[in-house]
Amino acid sequence: MMGRTRSRARQGWPDNLYPNRDGYKYRHPITRKESWMGKDKARAFAAARKLNALLAEPNDLVARVTGSAKTVADAVQVFRKDDVPGRKWAPKTAAWYAVFVKRIEDDLGDRELERLSVKDCAEYIRTVTESPRSRQTYRLVLAWVLACAVEEGWMDNNPAEQTRKFSHTRQRERLTKADYYAIRAAAPAWLQNAMDISLLTLLRREDVVSLRFADERDDAMWVIPQKTESSTALRLRIGITPDLRAVITRCRDAVVSPYLVHRLPEKARPSNKRAAARVHHTQVMPEQLSRAFADARAAAGIAGDNPPTFHEIRSLGGALLITEAGWTKEQVQALMGHGSIAMTTHYLGGHELPWIDVSPGLTLRR
Repeated sequence: MMGRTRSRARQGWPDNLYPNRDGYKYRHPITRKESWMGKDKARAFAAARKLNALLAEPNDLVARVTGSAKTVADAVQVFRKDDVPGRKWAPKTAAWYAVFVKRIEDDLGDRELERLSVKDCAEYIRTVTESPRSRQTYRLVLAWVLACAVEEGWMDNNPAEQTRKFSHTRQRERLTKADYYAIRAAAPAWLQNAMDISLLTLLRREDVVSLRFADERDDAMWVIPQKTESSTALRLRIGITPDLRAVITRCRDAVVSPYLVHRLPEKARPSNKRAAARVHHTQVMPEQLSRAFADARAAAGIAGDNPPTFHEIRSLGGALLITEAGWTKEQVQALMGHGSIAMTTHYLGGHELPWIDVSPGLTLRR
């Protein structure tokens, strides 16, 4: 990986060597990690040239002339153009992965694909971040990008797939029923409505704030979850129980709004200063919901290193449907819109589920 164009003051300097206070530092061409090289100019220059020779593999001379050598940046371009549209990600998911793709492009973009080794990928994934979760995401995204290179015939195999996987455990604490009602008691009325809707319907934060009064018809709430709208095309017709009916009735307050969960803004803002996704002045944005829940949680005195978030209401509601309403995991799976029972089981993990009564059906014969 070549360094950026030198300034006139540093013409003739080795690539990846930079001034650092009254000395010099070397930036690893792959991992971008910086190392102190001392104050002696001659020794720093010699060490930098040697490191460049070891770390930056020589380019193929024919490829240099013809420009035929493909790089990671070329694979990224194919990934964005041909692969991403077929994944049909929700906007939030697409924005999340775009951050990782851009970072990989910036860090590894000019690396030749044919010379990219398993060691190169492993070193990059390990040094780009300290978070095991983020490392696993970088590994996943890099493997997606390099898979496009393999499919184009630019590589014989995918070195990212041969690196080790990084595991991480869920850090967020589960929300208990007692904590739910403590937080609810400290919450404003509009947040209480949002919490109750999520608990009764198991809808995600984005879907709770998007519910409109017009979504109610034929004694049911008709919902297309945003997370699965462009993938599984899941559609939910949630029957309105007496408890849910009571919440909907509470939502019909003195504030005129098309949304069930709504609030008047604390101060008026001109239209060009409002959030891009806001279409009505009473609309509650997902981030506002999360912040208000965190404020109510703090007011209720519920703390900890990883306190439960609004999303944990969904998990609590699923557990209560099993323990108090006698639902099966399959029924909860359908309401949560999960593609597998394993995902539903993951959501219910950490909650105490009921004992199942079984009787042996076999008899011993001699």
